[in-house]
Amino acid sequence: MNKSSRRIFNTLILGNKAVLIVILLFIGLSILSPAFITSRNLLNVLRQVCVNTILACGFALVLGNGGIDLSIGAIVGLTGIFMAQMMVAGVPMGIAIFIGILIGASIGLVNATIITVFTLPPFLVTMAMMSILRGTCYLVTKQKPVTGIPLAFSWIGQGYLFGIPFPIYIMLAVITVVWIIANRTKLGRYLLAMGGNLEATRVSGINIVAVRYGVYAITGICGTIASVVMCARASSAQPTGGLNMEMEAIAAAVIGGTSMAGGTANIVGAFFGALIVGMVNNGLNLLGIDSSWQIVAKGALILIAVILDSISTMVLRRVNTST
Repeated sequence: MNKSSRRIFNTLILGNKAVLIVILLFIGLSILSPAFITSRNLLNVLRQVCVNTILACGFALVLGNGGIDLSIGAIVGLTGIFMAQMMVAGVPMGIAIFIGILIGASIGLVNATIITVFTLPPFLVTMAMMSILRGTCYLVTKQKPVTGIPLAFSWIGQGYLFGIPFPIYIMLAVITVVWIIANRTKLGRYLLAMGGNLEATRVSGINIVAVRYGVYAITGICGTIASVVMCARASSAQPTGGLNMEMEAIAAAVIGGTSMAGGTANIVGAFFGALIVGMVNNGLNLLGIDSSWQIVAKGALILIAVILDSISTMVLRRVNTST
């Protein structure tokens, strides 16, 4: 099976699995709680999954590249704090967001640099970066939230456009842009080639270092955009912002059809994966189940995602062997 066929396999089979799970959850929750299918609740679910979807889109790229970025949740927290502090100090909103995007991209570039220069596993590098950034969040804020954010900024997370929450438009824009990058650009083709076979990609003359820089920079930018939506909705920046969000992003990306083995990046599937996580959380709330079970459910979803990924990899190997 060639790379094109593998991509089609993951998009159709694994992506449809995520869609099927969404449909089954929708039917089940609609029966268990009639309040679930109200337009207000459904819009609320979509708004709640915006942040995770944006992160999952970036995560799908880095997984497709054969890497991982455990620092993405901490990037959400740190960029949110810096943007909020700048706006509170009088910096115009647009400039503060632009600087936040530069910070997110820069952190991604630092991750890529350390991974490349010292030939270290992305898992260890980004886990260390996660700890550094999270500690910086606590030090900068003295573990207190940053408040006093301008109303114009809060509208980004709380406002409506044509009756639809504005964060949904941002989410759709990110999905579209990242999908184009993954499927219609040289960067997308190269990053997936690296995830499929790094050495073959290197031998073919592709600048794998430049591709890795691009991937991690985009992931950092996605973290900043997610931070904008999250902080705007809360009208504040919390020192714990983004905590453990990397786990939800992994679950959403893998359930959506992106293989942890690299070589595939299902961006649309990442949305459905995030929707599954959001629907489970929403359903548990509507049914009055202890919020602690949400943590259990997220862990179970991640485990299911890893199992599905393993099964799909074994199937692909058998197909490749038979052909």
